[in-house]
Amino acid sequence: MEKRDKVMVAGLILILVFMLINIFSAIHTMDDYEARKESGNERWLQVENRILQIEEKVNRLEEKLDGRNVELD
Repeated sequence: MEKRDKVMVAGLILILVFMLINIFSAIHTMDDYEARKESGNERWLQVENRILQIEEKVNRLEEKLDGRNVELD
């Protein structure tokens, strides 16, 4: 093989290596994103449940206060 052919093959191999690294990096990034998304969704469900619990407590307190004829502003 001529030197020019060797350089061409080496260049193609180098490009292939960079492409493989890029593909694996993209897959890793997607997996990390999905894990973070699921974690965030779980946290927002906890926040939503906490808000609903607080609303229930407020409603019970309002009912108790209404029974005692206490006005709220």
